[in-house]
Amino acid sequence: MKFQLKVLACGISILGSTAVFAESVEQRISTLEQQLNELKTQQQNEVQQTTSVSSGSSLFSDTDIKVYGIVRMDGSLDLKDTAGSPFVSNQLPSVNQTPAGHRSAFTLTATRLGMDLSKNVNDTSVKGKIEMDFWDGLEGNGKLRIRHAYVDFNNWLIGQTVSGMSNLETLTESVDYTLFMGYSWTRNPQVRYNFDFSPQHNLKLAAEYVDSRSSEIPALTAKYTFKQDSLTALAQGFVHEKRATVNGDDIDKLSWGAGLGLKYQMTPVSTLQGHAYHVEGDQKFVSYAQQSGDQVNGFAAGGDFSVNNAQNDLDLNKFNTYVLGYSHKLSEQWRMNVVGSLFDYDDSTAYARNNPTLNKKLTDLAANVFYTPLKNIDIGMEYHHGKRESFDGSEFDVSRLNFVTMYKF
Repeated sequence: MKFQLKVLACGISILGSTAVFAESVEQRISTLEQQLNELKTQQQNEVQQTTSVSSGSSLFSDTDIKVYGIVRMDGSLDLKDTAGSPFVSNQLPSVNQTPAGHRSAFTLTATRLGMDLSKNVNDTSVKGKIEMDFWDGLEGNGKLRIRHAYVDFNNWLIGQTVSGMSNLETLTESVDYTLFMGYSWTRNPQVRYNFDFSPQHNLKLAAEYVDSRSSEIPALTAKYTFKQDSLTALAQGFVHEKRATVNGDDIDKLSWGAGLGLKYQMTPVSTLQGHAYHVEGDQKFVSYAQQSGDQVNGFAAGGDFSVNNAQNDLDLNKFNTYVLGYSHKLSEQWRMNVVGSLFDYDDSTAYARNNPTLNKKLTDLAANVFYTPLKNIDIGMEYHHGKRESFDGSEFDVSRLNFVTMYKF
């Protein structure tokens, strides 16, 4: 009996010790878990601090950057061409115009790359754009070219972008990289102020440097845009100085122009767009206005003026342009456009009398179709039939097929 009591006492003692030991182990495990969590928290804080320091030292740490571009190949087949320079320059390399006849050309130089940048500085939204392609004038020989480069803040824009005389808001989609006659895409260095009166009304005023002929001062441009529902309307204008040295004297003339444009979505799949310009004494703001004539005192007759040496004067060119386009979406993959364009040069001016071989009238009828087999990929074909008439009554015809394949990203 005494032996059993000793065994029982011993067992109770062992159980008590085991319970105490178990409780001690659990406490240690809990303490280790707590220490491990504290270590993890400390490491995370260190990583965040390191990342913050690293980001703060980066130039673009708080700048949003969007990269975009177009990879495109353009081609052309002339079915009928004149021995003289064609009035449709389009995006292709220059080729020998003589003899007239079939010819083809292809280029990749319209490929484009750009970046949109935005950043908040002292509670002010600052935006910028840098865009370039590889197009170099009419030759298209692959040189890198800046298209846009500007900074935009507090309604001010400083840098190079499209002119206030451009009409991209009312254009008709074209296969030709240089757009249809009657549209303007000129990009100039400028200082511009933007007035947003309301979501429907916008006015832009700018001083633009125009690298065409001579001038002491920048061109002044204004562009008013109205947008509401399915309607977009434009009114725009410019004034600029033209200067040349004639018989040792500086001769100044005022050039000016105005434009009106309209784009109206008639149905969810049909859109009508048109634009008109009147320009006196300028060849820069409207595409295809450039002309080339004889030189007097080192000044070739252009689309703006010719030097009248006998009268010690500048003869300004005057012209009107009209373009009307219709766009229709055939399906999710197919769309088409039809366009008619007219350049009408004033034949009653001294410019016309002194430059009889230059353009009096240009007409162009064009139609295209685009196919989108996959998202962001477009394949297009476009036909042009054009006619050129000079002041002396000579006439020439152009018949051309344009092609494009492009990938937008």
